[in-house]
Amino acid sequence: MALERFLLLLPLLTILIVNIVSSETPAERFERQHVDSGHRDLNDNKVYCNLMMRNRGMTKGSCKQFNTFILESIWKIRAICWNTKAPCKTENSNCHRSRKLMQVIECRLKGNSKFPHCKYQTMKTKKHIIVACHGWPPLPVHLDYSKRDRGQEQ
Repeated sequence: MALERFLLLLPLLTILIVNIVSSETPAERFERQHVDSGHRDLNDNKVYCNLMMRNRGMTKGSCKQFNTFILESIWKIRAICWNTKAPCKTENSNCHRSRKLMQVIECRLKGNSKFPHCKYQTMKTKKHIIVACHGWPPLPVHLDYSKRDRGQEQ
């Protein structure tokens, strides 16, 4: 009886979840995928990317090859949108570069890792970041790329 009720409610629950996920704004999606303002103490940074990529929904259906988490306050990240425009690496046209280096963690899929067991290499570093911004007030909606101070692009 309980199983029958659950099976009857399952399609409704699925529709509700799809609506919640699809109602995410581009700025909310950016924050979910790239911002970790309350970053944890990284004593065990070998598992940071494995946990964050899974918890932030970036290993559903496939393993995302690469992702960057910005370990700064959302206010510092949003403030980048007020900086002078910078060239975009992608098709975006409203990119802005951070004035200062920012703490980031890069997550790179390990070569032997296969879905659904996505395993990531974790690397903490400092980089300038370039974000695409949209709306009013302008909010970051895409991490265009991050750049090390010595000119290496990633």
